[in-house]
Amino acid sequence: MIALGLQLVLAAADPAPVERPAHASVQGQLRSAGERQPVAGARVFATPRRGPAWTREAVSDRDGRFVLADLPGRDFVLTIVAAGHQRFEQPTTSAYWSRRKPPTIYLQPQGAGSYRTIIEQLRVTRPSTVSTKLAPEEIANLPGSQGDPLRALQNLPGVARVPGGLGLIVLRGAAPNQSQVFFGEHPLPRAFHVPGLASVVQTGALAGLEYVPGNFSAHYGNAVGGIVHLTPRVGRRDGLHGHAKLDITSVGALLEGPFGKGGSFLLAAQRGYLDLVIKAIPDEAIYGDVIQPRYHDYQFIFDHPAGRGGTLTVRLLGASDDLRIASSGLPNFRLRSSFDRVDLAYRKRHGRWDFLLAPAVRFDRSSFSTHISNRRNDVVGLLRAEASVRPLRPLQLTLGFDTQLDRYMSHRVAPLNTPPEDEVDRGLLTTSGLYLSSQLELGRYAVVAGARVNAFTAADNAEFTVDPRLLLRYSPHERVRIQLGAGMYSQPSLRRTLQSAGFIYETTPGGPPLGLGYLVLPGAARYLDPQLEFQPGRRVGASQAVQYSANLHVDLTDALDLDATIFYRRVRDHLPPHPEYPDLPDTASATHGVEVMLRHDLTARLFGWIAYTWMRSDARRLWPTGGVTHAPADFDQRHNLVMLVGYKLPRRWSIAARFRLVTGLPYTPFVGGINSMGEDTYPIAGPLNSARMPVFHQLDLRLDRTWILHRCVVGAYLDVQNVYNRPNAEGLMYSSDFASTHAVIGVPILPVLGVKVSY
Repeated sequence: MIALGLQLVLAAADPAPVERPAHASVQGQLRSAGERQPVAGARVFATPRRGPAWTREAVSDRDGRFVLADLPGRDFVLTIVAAGHQRFEQPTTSAYWSRRKPPTIYLQPQGAGSYRTIIEQLRVTRPSTVSTKLAPEEIANLPGSQGDPLRALQNLPGVARVPGGLGLIVLRGAAPNQSQVFFGEHPLPRAFHVPGLASVVQTGALAGLEYVPGNFSAHYGNAVGGIVHLTPRVGRRDGLHGHAKLDITSVGALLEGPFGKGGSFLLAAQRGYLDLVIKAIPDEAIYGDVIQPRYHDYQFIFDHPAGRGGTLTVRLLGASDDLRIASSGLPNFRLRSSFDRVDLAYRKRHGRWDFLLAPAVRFDRSSFSTHISNRRNDVVGLLRAEASVRPLRPLQLTLGFDTQLDRYMSHRVAPLNTPPEDEVDRGLLTTSGLYLSSQLELGRYAVVAGARVNAFTAADNAEFTVDPRLLLRYSPHERVRIQLGAGMYSQPSLRRTLQSAGFIYETTPGGPPLGLGYLVLPGAARYLDPQLEFQPGRRVGASQAVQYSANLHVDLTDALDLDATIFYRRVRDHLPPHPEYPDLPDTASATHGVEVMLRHDLTARLFGWIAYTWMRSDARRLWPTGGVTHAPADFDQRHNLVMLVGYKLPRRWSIAARFRLVTGLPYTPFVGGINSMGEDTYPIAGPLNSARMPVFHQLDLRLDRTWILHRCVVGAYLDVQNVYNRPNAEGLMYSSDFASTHAVIGVPILPVLGVKVSY
């Protein structure tokens, strides 16, 4: 009995083993639908489809991978919660997880995925009183810009509207050749394709755009106006990506991805085919002069780590334009312009030091022909070297050097002149600058002091200037910032012996006839190709400017900001004397104005702003005899109002509208004509820039729709310019006897339909 009881106790203490189910694990990868970027930090849950309750949880890593372990089985409900994406919930089976490769799960982004922050005020990168940044996602959806980066600038205060939509950058009344557009470390010879249909750099090749209309830091030189800095983007390293786009004027594509160990590449190109569209139109359907523009551009960017803390970037970019005008009243007009540039940029971080070494070489080619033929070729060497250090936490010092060496050859042929002309000129123009900048931040105060020493040389002379610059910043409240700026700015000046390589225009007597009359455009039109000169001459001058500005920034609410700026700029060109015409005058200008911008940041649905600029710009001619003549400057645009609003609709629709009201630019009118013995009538010009074009106003609308698929994003847009078909005058046509005029109307209502596929 005792033995039997002991056996029963032992049996109760050691029950027979129970069969347990085998525990399973599954793994997968999370990517954002459309862009296919890895989704890190997402919470992944597994819950049973039926039966007893249990839960397993995991978090995705930096590559979007996750592992759900210790699962009772592979049949469960998968739930994923990730910031910025829609909630994902789906029943899964064992077959779903038994594939050869772990599944990739695509999460739908929330919202339209097209807008983030429309405009961001920069504070410290390259200090200035006013510095505005646009991101590519914002540029792509602004009405009237067709996704073009530099056209988007026309929505900001201080940027003038140019006649006919020509490709010109006019900042605070400065002529286009008084401002600079940088791509990376070096300036571009021009910003737009002729006559302004698109920028020479695609938006897809940019990481951002910074707009500084004045009082920029000592890091930049060779400009007495403002600067625009286009920041190149490096390719993505998380796989092969790209896009293709098509609209009624151009086609473009971009491809990017990883290269080597830790490197990447980016290749972009576009081609404008408006010339092909015009050629397809029957001749009998075309009346009058026909403009036939053709253009293309490309950008290739390769970057790769170079040692510890170092990066090497190689860039190849270029653009080409061919503009023809066939006219019965003129010899055929043709303007061809192109450039190709090769950049190297080596960046190194060592302790508290940052180093930059960026050499480049550029090849420019341009030609301009009517009854006179002009051709110019340039080989331009560029270099920027910079070292920055932060010896103390609040203090940063930067020492740098930049230079540009331009070896040119120009050829001018005028066979109809008496005697015929055939001139060849060669020379070397150089611009160099040594700069030092310091930035000290002490609580609510900041002081940025710097200076540049500039040297400009030509065949017969050299000019030197010293440009001190100062910026003071004070923040009396966390929502208020006050900035004061003052400085001197210099650039080389050349006595023009010929009209710039621009559009045929007339603001002085004896201009060319077009058809049955004479065309008069605002004086601004002569800057169509602002950077290239024919026969620049053997002497160089040093144009100098002084700039003052004061800016107030107030965060009225979390989403509503106010910026107000007053500015003043005075420029003296110091043109070198002309050897054949010593009595030609020097030129100068003075500009002052006010800029106001009230901006509503992008919230869940709404964004927009109101930007207004009042400005007055006067030009002066300083004659050697001591006389001075005054006239409105070519870009004296007194009032410029832009109102822009956008709204994100459900189902990834969005709509945006822009209204512009702008004072007309000045021009020189004809007040009559002289007819001698029944022959041609010659015009009599009135005072310089004494008349103005009518006020310009226009409404633009844009409608976007985005479809986010698993492996690509499809976007379509309709951009309608001049919705109510306002007949805005861009020029005047005088009759052959100069007794009457009629307006040359700009672009009528123009719907632009486009599509873009990104993967």
